[in-house]
Amino acid sequence: MLCPICNGLEELSVQCRNCSGDADDCGPTLDYAGPYAPYEPNADDSCSMETMTFNPRCKHIVYCAKCDYTDEVTVSLWSSTRC
Repeated sequence: MLCPICNGLEELSVQCRNCSGDADDCGPTLDYAGPYAPYEPNADDSCSMETMTFNPRCKHIVYCAKCDYTDEVTVSLWSSTRC
């Protein structure tokens, strides 16, 4: 399973929940877990995965510069056979 956003296979396009403006992807939430989180080994690969049996997902932080709102969105992971 891999995140199409983290791996550059798709671009994240999200509208802000607060003002409906365009929100920018700020990366997976895992990158914000601690000061050295992006450099530490991680069993979850490069994504912060919710381990759900039927629909594993990667959480991403998004930011709207228009209204200064930060939110979290989930991205469905692809199976490795899809690539």
